Amino acid sequence: MPYRVLIPHHAKNQFRDIPREFASRILDALEGFAQDLDYTRWDVRKVKDSPKHQPRYRLRSGDYRVTLLITHTTLIIEVISVRRRKGNLK
Repeated sequence: MPYRVLIPHHAKNQFRDIPREFASRILDALEGFAQDLDYTRWDVRKVKDSPKHQPRYRLRSGDYRVTLLITHTTLIIEVISVRRRKGNLK
């Protein structure tokens, strides 16, 4: 059963600041990850120092990073933030 992807208002605002082609790729990656939860294929890793009771994950898509919360009991992936990598600013 696939997970639902929730994108709160503040994350939607961050998507608006991203060029359309990159935002589209990020959304495709989120939907793909929600379908099969293959952490390796979609380059999803647990964020260091995240709380053990509600760990945060990051999905990497090109120069952008998406911070996620994954709730397995209700099959929800919630987007926390979408940002460009700091090391790749040009």
